[in-house]
Amino acid sequence: MMKRRNIVTMLLAGFVLTSVQAQEKVIQPSSVIAMPKITKAEWNKLYEMESDDEVESKYGDLSIYDDLYSEKCSWYCGGEVKSVTASSCLQPIKSFNYEGENAHDFNHESVWATKGKGIGESLTYTFEGKCPRITTVKILNGHVKTESVWRANSRVKKLRMYYNGKPYAILALQDSRTLQCFDVGTLGYHDLDKPDWTLKFEILEVYPGSKHEDTVIAELYFDGIDVH
Repeated sequence: MMKRRNIVTMLLAGFVLTSVQAQEKVIQPSSVIAMPKITKAEWNKLYEMESDDEVESKYGDLSIYDDLYSEKCSWYCGGEVKSVTASSCLQPIKSFNYEGENAHDFNHESVWATKGKGIGESLTYTFEGKCPRITTVKILNGHVKTESVWRANSRVKKLRMYYNGKPYAILALQDSRTLQCFDVGTLGYHDLDKPDWTLKFEILEVYPGSKHEDTVIAELYFDGIDVH
């Protein structure tokens, strides 16, 4: 009798879990921008010699470098991340570390890498209550420094996004060496009287790497409102 009860309990738990997953909205990227074909060092020199129009006609969309390295206006003119923590990270190799903070350092060559395959591992971002609200999550998926290291390491296929500790949505990422932007609604408070709040991103599925098991995110950052 006890064994039968245990089986029924397990079946009900599985049903509840499936029901919760079914209720979560799955968000596809609203825009996908390919990594530039030139290096950051080459990008740094472009505008010394050519106009914006000339650069765009020759080199295509360089908005990823603009996002990460230029001083153009953005959500970060007023928005700020208080902290970034990772549930695990790959051990340092020589002078390279793979800590969670690397996913928000605005450097596409440094990365967060999980310890092992990465299923269930997560990044948690904390914001102050006064922080401007977020509407977009931007992700450079994988080790995007070069095509070869991108293929060698695993990439994220699905991320579960939690808002203040509660499941909010699943972000479905393409397997491409790109910046993928997700419209996630309006999150946060922008209110001095409100407490800190969090966004957590948990790895649900991965695209396997050709050489390494660890899963990599180069950058995960934001856009939003209440700034200008």
